[in-house]
Amino acid sequence: MRSPQEELARVVYQAYADGAQLVDLSPVQRQKLIKSIAEVALQQKDQVLEANTLDLVASREMAVPEVVLEWSKLTPERWHQVISFLEQLAESPDPLTYNQQESVRRVPLGTIAFVYEGFSQLALLAAAMCLKTANSVLIKGGTESSHTQLAIAKVLRSALQRQGLSEHMVATTPAGCGIKELLSQDKYIRLLIPYGRPSFVQQLCKQATVSILPTAIANCYMYVAPSGNLERARELILASRQHQPDPITAIEKVVLHSHWLEQETGKTFVAWVRSLQNSGLEVRGCDVTKAHWRQYHGQTTAELESESNWGQAFLDHSLAIKIVDSTAEAISWINQYSSGHADCVLTDSVSEAHQIISRLNSSTITFNNYYEFHRGGRGTAQVLLGMSSIKSRGAYCHTGVIDLNTFTAHKRIATYAL
Repeated sequence: MRSPQEELARVVYQAYADGAQLVDLSPVQRQKLIKSIAEVALQQKDQVLEANTLDLVASREMAVPEVVLEWSKLTPERWHQVISFLEQLAESPDPLTYNQQESVRRVPLGTIAFVYEGFSQLALLAAAMCLKTANSVLIKGGTESSHTQLAIAKVLRSALQRQGLSEHMVATTPAGCGIKELLSQDKYIRLLIPYGRPSFVQQLCKQATVSILPTAIANCYMYVAPSGNLERARELILASRQHQPDPITAIEKVVLHSHWLEQETGKTFVAWVRSLQNSGLEVRGCDVTKAHWRQYHGQTTAELESESNWGQAFLDHSLAIKIVDSTAEAISWINQYSSGHADCVLTDSVSEAHQIISRLNSSTITFNNYYEFHRGGRGTAQVLLGMSSIKSRGAYCHTGVIDLNTFTAHKRIATYAL
């Protein structure tokens, strides 16, 4: 009888070996496969939602963090959004298409492991994107989503069988195998994508021997330059927190130029902070922010709390403010503490914008707006999970939005005349 580790090795190898069939499929056949996944997902909606209900009930007894519990909830609306994305994905251009004259081609990676917290629907989306790009996939969720994962794996395997393909192209970890054993399967797993709370992603990055693509969530920064606009900043901060089931690109930290403390003896800044508090945000601040606040605020207004976790995502209703004396200092601070996911800058200075673009390390930078990110895309099949961090590990390297091209590699074709 095989041990759990030996069974895991067998499952991973079978996914890798059977996944080789996907390369031989035409773009039309892979399109049919994704459409089949969407059809089965619709037909088995009730079973998936029932499995999710079982997980939610069990999670209440397992002391699952509230934010993960919210992520884990599947509603009919959320499930139909997943199906809509699958339909868009099926119609999207095939990234493996090439002509005979090209010297560089995109090729699949092999087997990709997707390890996640909550967000069971993302396992379906990740698997579909893997299959679209001719990769096999292994999905591994937490104990809070065990029933839902089994139901989703059934959806994927039913679709594969309908297209005459091996169901082993979609794998799950055998009973008794944890994440730790999976992180060392570097012989056949070509890429591992962790998704969840920052602490969860960081833990996997430290333990993995496979190539890993870290993903980032929240802890997005905003810099308000002297030529920016505080009212516009308030609007963007509030708008960035409206996504459900969680604010993917929530602006959690604001870096303000000290110019804003000089306007009308600082009263404008105080009124701005009060408006944020009145909108339901718990405002925190650096020492300069707090000192200025104490000087001008009214006795009936709540105090600002201290902020020390500049590099950690809040994932709640908190907002922290940092005061700097120059754009260069703002850039240095954001590069040190931001997740690198998506950061926002408010400035009307063209020269300042160019300086920020060349020096800020963020995957996405928006000016006078925030990055409206949607899991699963909106009108496009490009966006899926989040932003990769700028600290990719292993032989694989990718930064920015995770789209279909993320699941491929380049192969150079060299031809010689005989």
